[in-house]
Amino acid sequence: MRAFQRLFIFALATTFLIALPAGAGVVFEIETTDHQQSPPKTQASEGYVEGKNLKMEIAAGRHNDKGDMIYRGDRREMVVVDHSEKSYIVMNEQAVQQMADQVSSAMSQVEEALKNVPADQRAMMEKMLKDRMPPGTTDTPSRPKSELRKTNERAEKNGYPCVKYEVFRESRKLRELWVTDWSNVEGGEEAVDAFEGMAEFFEKLLDSIPDFGQKDGDTFDGGVFEHMRELDGFPVVTREFGEDGSLTDETVLRSATRRALDPDDFEPPAGYKRRSMGI
Repeated sequence: MRAFQRLFIFALATTFLIALPAGAGVVFEIETTDHQQSPPKTQASEGYVEGKNLKMEIAAGRHNDKGDMIYRGDRREMVVVDHSEKSYIVMNEQAVQQMADQVSSAMSQVEEALKNVPADQRAMMEKMLKDRMPPGTTDTPSRPKSELRKTNERAEKNGYPCVKYEVFRESRKLRELWVTDWSNVEGGEEAVDAFEGMAEFFEKLLDSIPDFGQKDGDTFDGGVFEHMRELDGFPVVTREFGEDGSLTDETVLRSATRRALDPDDFEPPAGYKRRSMGI
């Protein structure tokens, strides 16, 4: 009788284990179109989500080479992979604080160096000193905030019922987003924590270092992740606009499917070299 009980319990446990998918995650098929090229260039990429972890493929574009951005919510860190250099950097909250401290220290040095400089020479000296300082080190007191505005426009986008949102900084329209409820996207409700966790990480990074990622006068604002928690849904279509109001980039969700994922999907490729962050 005991042998039968043990066999029954084993069979029951095995049934439950088989019913639970191992490493089940969600894969998002994304299509990005660069409208600043002629003709516009479209590239496909994927996003992977499992638990609190999120990986987004970065398609090669005007300002970057092909890479990956991995948010490890279980470790509270961001991994940025550069495939062209076969390298990666790791950003965690401690590293972000160290970067912020370096910025503060560098600015203190600038202020001390300029203390006794005549006013007519100050502008020239400020430029000379800042040109020699690490990228992301400026005297900007805080990053410029943008405003998310919900509109009354509703439409179906790629099969998903959506509501239109717009993002403004002062009077300039930065982007528009067509957002659907998480429940409308396959695996969407399970992916909320990962996307919102990545958004929170970006927010802390940009608050600590306002000029992080700034290039050629453009301010990096975290893109769609800046207002992810406010949206309370998934952006099916995201359109980015230039200073003149022209459409520069468009990103569209093509599909979302459940798939068994390998833990290595959320790690940098084997053999890639870890680089220091620096700033």
